[in-house]
Order: sequence, then structure tokens, then C-alpha cells
Amino acid sequence: MDKLIYIPADQIHEHPDNPRKDLGDLTELAESIRQNGIMQNLTVIPGYWDNKRGFHEEEYTLLIGHRRYSAGKMAAVTEYPCRIITGMSYKEQVGTMLTENMQRVDLTIPEQAEGFQMMLDLGDTVEDIANKTGFSESTVRHRVNIAKLDKSTLKEKNDDEGFQLTLKDLYELEKIKSVEKRNEILRASYSSTDLAARARSAVADEKRKAKETAIIEELEAAGIKKAPKEAENGIWTGSWKTVAECDLNKDDDIEIPDTEGKYWITQYQRIRIVEKVIKKQTRAEERREKEEKERKARKKELKEITRVSTERRKQLILDIIAGKAAKPNEELVKNMCWVLLVEMGGVYKSLFIKYFTEKNDWDCNDEEKAEANEKIQKLSIMEQMLILLHMRMSEKEPWDYNLRYDKEDGGILLECYRVFKMFGWFFDTEEEEQVLDGTHQYYRKDEDND
Repeated sequence: MDKLIYIPADQIHEHPDNPRKDLGDLTELAESIRQNGIMQNLTVIPGYWDNKRGFHEEEYTLLIGHRRYSAGKMAAVTEYPCRIITGMSYKEQVGTMLTENMQRVDLTIPEQAEGFQMMLDLGDTVEDIANKTGFSESTVRHRVNIAKLDKSTLKEKNDDEGFQLTLKDLYELEKIKSVEKRNEILRASYSSTDLAARARSAVADEKRKAKETAIIEELEAAGIKKAPKEAENGIWTGSWKTVAECDLNKDDDIEIPDTEGKYWITQYQRIRIVEKVIKKQTRAEERREKEEKERKARKKELKEITRVSTERRKQLILDIIAGKAAKPNEELVKNMCWVLLVEMGGVYKSLFIKYFTEKNDWDCNDEEKAEANEKIQKLSIMEQMLILLHMRMSEKEPWDYNLRYDKEDGGILLECYRVFKMFGWFFDTEEEEQVLDGTHQYYRKDEDND
């Protein structure tokens, strides 16, 4: 049964689930109450919830009139005229507060959106909400979409006067299917205009991707597979050609031709159906192709010979550090190393890291670097110089692209091996030395020019 009585202010408690969090500026309302008293009663229910959500049957909980109640406290009101409603379920309580709040003209858009969402959560339909609040069903749907946005970000942008957030902007944002993308754009935008532009761009991107996915599925179903990597550049070099294409920004369809030998590729917001151009080689092209294969095979053999030498040289350095190798004059070794290192250049601490870890400096974790540095600290200056010499040697190849002997680099490498010969180095095979002095059979001679 509903009753109207005066209730002491200290016996009235605000509802913990009042959907309206921001009551706005209460100064004028408080002054009006101070002069004229409470002109309209509050609506309360028996009992209240404490801070731990424990329910107490005594006293009362405020249902309608939160602004009047708070303004009254500012005006030092000691008791309020209240209508007591009994027998309301929790759903009915929240629904009543929501419906009452939705009628207010000063309710913010985020508050409206959150309120509509709560009404949906309580079981109301969009049609129910429209009937209760007087808003159109389309407006309700728009507000519900706004409720899906990140609340703190939405509040930040809404409170920022410089941003000038409008409903029109939020409707643009709503057109993006992905809520995650909506929030990403809302966070990144610096103004209302920027938000709208980003939203339109994202919508267009979603449409493109949806169209792209649909077309690719159609092509795959027809037996047309994705083109190999080489086709990306082959389109421009003439080794691949386009037989059909579709602009993903337009309503164009793509006509699927004979599928044999056809592939699909995406480029610059287009889907192309492509095929490889079969060109008959000329005799000159056949000769060049044969020569290139021979060059690669020869280079592979030369690199294998130098790799073996490099591994043996590294082992010799480990023997030197362990005291297992010959012991020449240390000052002479250092002087020879110094001259060669100055001539070759490119000496960095990272070479030590690479020597001990066999990885580049940027690929090593802190533990690996620390372990390598610890080993370096234990080395003598001569041993450090030998490692640097070895690493710089490993980076040099005594041949050019066409496998012509590089006399300068070959000569430097031979001089470097003079240092290691002082510790007992010897060439295990005749080929090792031939690679360095330019007499190996795999080198091209100057007269071999085309």
C-alpha cells in the first residue's frame, strides 16, 4: 500500500543501483528548496542496503527524487515528504528509476545509453523501452549501440568541450561492425571531425575486407588458388599477367575465366586473377641461365672450402687460449695483428659476442651477452686480437660476383694466415690455399668475358 509521510533525512538512503551517477549542478535547486521547501515528494521503499550490500528492514531506500534529496541535504533539510511503495521486486525498482531518469532532458547521452542497456538486461524489449520512455525505437537502438562503447573513454570524450562529441559522430561510429574497432577509433580520435573521418574510413575498410573474403571464397571454390610470392613483382616485370580484376571499393563483380593455370592475388585494394607468362627462351637466355647455374654451383664449392678453413682456424684459436698451440713472440704477433686490423677496419665488440655465441649481437639475450663478456675478460690482449682477426677474415671472400679473383682481399687473407702459421697453422688441402692465391680452377679469368 502507498503512503505519504514525512521521513527524517538520516533514515533515507540512496539506492545503490541508481542508474544516474552524475546528478549535475544542484546549486539552484538547493537554493529553491532553502527558500520554498520540498515542493514534490520523494518515492521510497522500506528497508535499505549497507555498504556491503547487506539488507536491513528498518529505514528507507530512495527510488525517485535523488536530485531533490541531495539538494535538500545541501539546504539542511531534516525531513522529506515521501510516498512509500511496498512489494516492489528489484527488477521493478531499477525499471522505475530508469524510466523516471529517461524522461529527464539533462540526462547525458552516455547515461541514457547505459540506462537503456540496463532496461534490456532486465528483460524489456526495444519496443517496451520506446513505449515507456517516449523515444523512438531507432533512437533506443542507437543508444544501446552507444552503451557498447568503453564507458571511461566515452565519458572522457563527452566531457571534453574541445572534442565536441555529437550524436551524429556516434552514429557514424555505430556503422562499424566491430565494437573493438569502435573503441579503438574513439580512443585515438582527437576531435569530433577526426572521429567521423576515422569511422567512415573504418566502415569502408570493413566493406572492402568483407567483399575480399567473399570473392576469395568464390575463387577458391572454383579451384583458383593464391598466387605464389613471385607473382607480386611478376605483374610489373611481365613474367605474370592479369586476366581479370575487381576494384574492392566499387560494386564490381569479377568474372571467373577458365581456371587452368590461374591464381588470385590482392594488390592496392584490388583482387586480380593472374597467370604466369610462358616465354620461350632465346639461345642467349638459355646460355645465360646455364652460366648462372654454373656460377652458383662454383660459388657454393668455394664457400664450402673457406668454411672448412674457418672452422679449423677457430679451433686453432681455442687451442691457443688453452695453451695447446705453439708459443711465438707475443709482441710480434700483436704488431702483425694490429697492422692487419687497421687495414681491414670494422672492428667492434660485437665480433667477440658473435665468436662465442655464433649469433649476432641483437639476437642474443642478456644472459648470453653476460656469459660472452665474462669469457672476453679472461683473454689476453693477443688472444682478443686473434679473435678479431679471425672474425674479420670470416667476413671476407676473395672473389667478386662473377667469381673473378679479388687480389686485394685474397692478399690480405694470406697475410692474416701468416699470423696463424706462427701458432702452427697449415693448409689441410691444396685447394684451401688456391682459393686464397687465385689459382683455383673455379675462378673465372679476365678473358672469360661475354
